[in-house]
Formats: sequence, structure tokens, C-alpha cells
Amino acid sequence: MPHITIEYSDNLHHLDESWVLLQVNKALMGLGIFMDADIKTRIHGLRSYRMGVAAAESGDHAFVAATVELLSGREFSIQEHLGQVLLKVLERTCLQTGGPQTQISVHVREMQSELYFKSVSKRS
Repeated sequence: MPHITIEYSDNLHHLDESWVLLQVNKALMGLGIFMDADIKTRIHGLRSYRMGVAAAESGDHAFVAATVELLSGREFSIQEHLGQVLLKVLERTCLQTGGPQTQISVHVREMQSELYFKSVSKRS
């Protein structure tokens, strides 16, 4: 844990998905609370989306929305700090000079530990 899902509007044409994922993982490792192999990130550019009503057709508005899922039991202050760190990383890696006005959001949520199931295969 954690699992991070990042969605973004595809009018952020020059977004380097691999770079964003690497920077997110580095920042999370830098917190010193996760093991490397437990950080799982994924990113999806969305072709179909709508922002509001008037701005949707102009392409002048974009978004990046990250969801962080953690197993329950972490202190609120840790969750809050994680959200703030991730927001700064996304601002640094996703905002484009001369690009559309971009809204970046991070939502940190807990998963019930009792309802999270995981299997790890061993190398043979």
C-alpha cells in the first residue's frame, strides 16, 4: 500500500506519464513510511470527460485528479501530509507553461484492512 490512481484530461498533450509516475513514487518513498514494492501507481489519460458546461468545448480547462488508497489505521496527520506532498509533485510535473488552466486534486481515502486481500507469488 498505497495504491495511487491518476486521471487527467487528454488536452494536457505533453504530459509524460512515465515521468509523472516515477516522480510520484520517489516522493512517496521519500516519506519513509512505505516499502518500495508496496507503492503502486497508475495513470490514465481520459479522452471522454466534461468540465462544467461553458468551458468544456473550448479546451481551455484541464484537470489532474489523483486518488490515494491506504489501508486503515494511519494517523490523520500522515494522510494529510501524503496528500500535500502528492499535490506538490503533481503541480511540478503536470502543469504546462502556456497550457490550459489546470485543476489538480488529490483525494486520500482509507480502505478497510479486513477487506483488502493480497497474494504475492514467489520466484521459482
